[in-house]
Amino acid sequence: MTSVVCRLIGSATLGMTIATAYVPVSLAADGPTNEELAALVQQQAAQIARLKQRLDTVEANQAPQSSRIAANDKARSPATPGRREPASEPSRQNQIEPGADEATAPAVGNQATGNDRLAAMQNDINTLKETGVKVDWSSGTPEFSSPDGRFTFGFGGRIQYDGSTTSGSRFDGESGDLNSRNIAGTEFRRVRLDVEGQITDPILYKIEMELANSTIGLRDVYLAGQRRFELGQGIVYLGSKFADSGLDGRTSSKWTWFTDRNVVSNDIDGVPGSYNVGLTTAFYGNHDDHISFAVSKGSTNESQTSSNNFLVRSRAHWNPINTGDVILHLGANGYYKDFDREREPNFVDRSVIAGAYNDNLRVTGPVVDAKDSTSWGLELAGLAGPFAAGAEYGSLNVNSRSGGDAHLEAYSAQVGWSITGEQFGYSTKQGVWTLPEIENPVTSGGMGHWEIMARYGAINSDDTRFGGGSGHGTTFGVNWYLNRFARLILADTIWTTNNKQSTLVGAPTDGYNGHDDGNTVNARAQIVF
Repeated sequence: MTSVVCRLIGSATLGMTIATAYVPVSLAADGPTNEELAALVQQQAAQIARLKQRLDTVEANQAPQSSRIAANDKARSPATPGRREPASEPSRQNQIEPGADEATAPAVGNQATGNDRLAAMQNDINTLKETGVKVDWSSGTPEFSSPDGRFTFGFGGRIQYDGSTTSGSRFDGESGDLNSRNIAGTEFRRVRLDVEGQITDPILYKIEMELANSTIGLRDVYLAGQRRFELGQGIVYLGSKFADSGLDGRTSSKWTWFTDRNVVSNDIDGVPGSYNVGLTTAFYGNHDDHISFAVSKGSTNESQTSSNNFLVRSRAHWNPINTGDVILHLGANGYYKDFDREREPNFVDRSVIAGAYNDNLRVTGPVVDAKDSTSWGLELAGLAGPFAAGAEYGSLNVNSRSGGDAHLEAYSAQVGWSITGEQFGYSTKQGVWTLPEIENPVTSGGMGHWEIMARYGAINSDDTRFGGGSGHGTTFGVNWYLNRFARLILADTIWTTNNKQSTLVGAPTDGYNGHDDGNTVNARAQIVF
């Protein structure tokens, strides 16, 4: 604008100069009078004054505009670079150059109305953020929560499709009435859906359904209350809660290293991945430790024709070393169980030694007219960078109503190495294996998370009176986490069993007695959400 005015003043000055230079010639030709010359000078002076006045007005209006631009630059939000807070509309005079047609200038009233509408829309958006439902998709399924986070509701689940093949057993189905142990097949091992959430801050809930094997069953179904104390967090569960039975036994099937838990969980706990139906309490300390206590008198899959068995269970763990990269795990667990004679007249144990699919391939435990039983176990594990290892021991005594008792024991050790360098998954809060770190998922162009593992487990429940057997197996496997939702497992177990028949009259038997050995390959495709 200033340059335009300067050009106008320059043109006027040039005109005056030309006019002055032209006077002598005209005087010679036309002979103007002095009055005419004085009028011409006055006309030029008036024109210069008008131009100067307009220049002063323009410069005065440009100063506030510069101030507004500086204010807008200061209002630039650091959280959103490049975005400015709304500024006041520039004056109409600043938008019109001197001499421009005012009809071509934008209407101030329309601009003010547009700003009002934008401000109203922004206000509606802010109100929606403050009062609307929040949705989190980070786990693969939506989790809804109230704006203040006090109410939540989310979906989850898992699909595990297993395949298994066994070879080398001497029980091939051709030398007697027994079915062959050398079988192969596939199954949906687990198909689960669950809903869980929070009703206000202290109240939690969960409902988990099992849909595999063409049946519908219940797993975790509880109401819970939680409270924060100075030394940690306490939670009380009422209903059916996954039992806190050991390092591998408490680990979710989503994150176990192999397709099946170790022999300590399978043999000593009695029911792999069992659920406590009753009251469960847990206290999670501030120093990488926890302790749980549960009282159970019920089951999610027993008929209501007699009293429930009574069980009391407890477990504790502690991480005396936790530098983030190096973790040491120490744990202990145990339970007492009282058997109702009408519901469970005999204690019968058939332990998994090389995968759950082949039901013919089991280590037979003692057959006892059980009165009660007691169990205890020890846990040791460690993580150091990409390496991890764990070991468990368990002992179980079953007291007979007719006198005497039977003894079972099992132990297991496993080691693993993360080929891709990430740390194995482990929870210092609960003392269990969890989802490992996955730095380069396949879905982002990486190679995922790869682990190679080895495990050895042994069972001994041989008893001269109550029968039983022994067995051991060595498993080599590989885990491939494509991302945090998908995983593939392949494992090969070299196993040996030596079952014996109970001498009790009428004791059941599976018939696979004597020495046997073979090889079983298990595989799994898993989706967790």
